[in-house]
Amino acid sequence: MAETFEGLGIRAELAEAMREAGYAGPTALQRAAIPVLRRGGNAVLNASAGAGVVAAYGVALLDRLAGAGAEEAGVRGLVLVPTPEAASRTAESLARFGRAVGLRVTALDGGWAAAPTEADVVVAATAQALEAVRTSRLKLERVEALVLDGAGTIFGLGQQEAVETLTGLVPREAQRVVVAGEPSREVEGYVERHVRRALRIPPTPIEEEAPREAPTRPIGYGVVAAGEKLEAVAVLLAERSAGQPAVVYCRTDRGAASLADDLALRGFAAAKDGGEEAEVTVTAEAATVPPGALAISFDVPFDAESLAARHPEGGVVLVEAREVPHLRGIARKAGYVPEVREIAARAPSRDAIDAFRAQLRAALAEEDLGAQLLVLEPLFEEYSPAEVAAAASALLRRRAPAPAEPAPTTRPPAAPPAFVRLFVSVGSRDGVGPGDLVGAITGEANVQGGNIGRIEIRDTFSIVEVAGDVAERVIQALNGITLRGRSLRVDYDRRPSPAARGPERPRRRIQREPGR
Repeated sequence: MAETFEGLGIRAELAEAMREAGYAGPTALQRAAIPVLRRGGNAVLNASAGAGVVAAYGVALLDRLAGAGAEEAGVRGLVLVPTPEAASRTAESLARFGRAVGLRVTALDGGWAAAPTEADVVVAATAQALEAVRTSRLKLERVEALVLDGAGTIFGLGQQEAVETLTGLVPREAQRVVVAGEPSREVEGYVERHVRRALRIPPTPIEEEAPREAPTRPIGYGVVAAGEKLEAVAVLLAERSAGQPAVVYCRTDRGAASLADDLALRGFAAAKDGGEEAEVTVTAEAATVPPGALAISFDVPFDAESLAARHPEGGVVLVEAREVPHLRGIARKAGYVPEVREIAARAPSRDAIDAFRAQLRAALAEEDLGAQLLVLEPLFEEYSPAEVAAAASALLRRRAPAPAEPAPTTRPPAAPPAFVRLFVSVGSRDGVGPGDLVGAITGEANVQGGNIGRIEIRDTFSIVEVAGDVAERVIQALNGITLRGRSLRVDYDRRPSPAARGPERPRRRIQREPGR
C-alpha cells in the first residue's frame, strides 16, 4: 500500500496541498480510500472525525472532478453534514485542496462569497441543502458525487427524510460515499437502498468477531474547544509532579514550533523536539517517551498504532467534541479504556439530588452522545462545558417530572408541585377557551384543579401548565380525544425557551390560580 501521497495517484498539486495541511504522509484511512474514490467507486468509510476523513474523500473527489473537467457550470459535488457549523468547517478544509486544482468550494452559509451556482462542490447541512433546492438556489441535476459525512449523526438528529429526498434528486449514476463512525440500522438501511456495490473501508476484520480480552489500560482524555487547547496543556503541565518530564505531540512541525514558543512564554522549559535544557518536548515525530514522563496529545492521533506509540504508559489526549467517537474507537483497538480527565479545576457541586444524577450517569454510559455533542459544539466556543451542562439540566428538570426519591423517615411539609408546560393542538381559531381545556383535563385525566397552572391560548394551539407528577397522565388521557370537533395532540412543549425565541407578538394570556 502506498506510503506517499504521490503513490496514491493524486495530482502533484493535491499532494503538496496535503503536506501544507499538515499531513506528513497519508493516514491508513487515506491510503485505503483515495485510490478507490478517485476512480469513482461507491464506498462506506467506517471512520469518524480525527482519522483524516475529510481529506480522504475530499482529495479523491477533487482529483476526479479536476480530471473530468466541466462542460457546463453547475454543482458537481455535494457533501452533506449534520450541522451548519460542520458545513463551514468542512468547506474550509476542502477549499484549501480545491484551490490547488482550480476548483471552487463553498458552504451554504452567509460567510461564503460564492453562491451555490458558482461552485464546483457545495457543503451543506442537510436541512439547509433541502431548503436551497426548494428555493432553486441549489440544483443537483449535474452532481457527480454525493457524500454523506457523519451519516449516523445526521440520522440521529432526525434528518433521514431530508437525506432520502436529496438522494432522490441526485442522478442515479452519481458516486455515493457514506462516512459513519459506528454502524446503525438507519445507516445500513440507507446503504442498502442507495449505495450499490459499496466497498467498506476499512473492512471489518474477521478476527474482531471472536471474543477479545477486555482492555484494561487507562488513557485520559479531555474534551476541549480548539481555541482552549493551549490553556489545557498549560494546566496539565502545571499539575504534573516536580521535575517530571513531558512530551506533547502535535500533528505538524509548524504546530509543534508554535506550541513550544507559547509554552516557553508561559515559563515552561519547553522546546521543539527537546534538548538538554528542555523538560517539555513538543514534537510532531514519533518521539520516544522517557519512563515516567507525562505524554499529552495536543491533536488526537489518526489511528490506534499512533495512539499506542505516543502513550505507552497512558497520559492525556485533548479532543474536540466531534472527535470523541474516533478516540473511543482507536482506544478500543489499542487496548485502552478512555477515562475523562478534568482539565481545569471546578468547584464540586453540593446538590444532593442523587436520583437525578443517577439518571445522568446512566445516560452517559448508555446513550449514543455523538449527535448531541455536535448539537452543543458551537456553545463550547462561548461557554464552558459545565455551564452548558447546567443549562441543559435546568431545561430538562423544568420540562420533565423530577425523578422519584426515597421517602424519608420523617416526612417534611409538602412542597408545592413543580409545573411543566404541555402543548395542546387546538387554539382560539377552534373556538377553544380556558374552561374547555380545564374541563377536558379534570374530566378525562381525573386531575384536580390545583394541579393546573397557567393557560395560554394561541391561534392554532395552546400551552397548559400542569404539575409534573400528573403530566404523563394528562398526555395519555387527552391524546386522540375530540374537543370542539378537533382531535387533540398533546405532548411536552419542546419549543425553545422564551428567552431564546426573542420577543413575541402579543398573545392572549389567562392566569389561573391553583385550586380554581
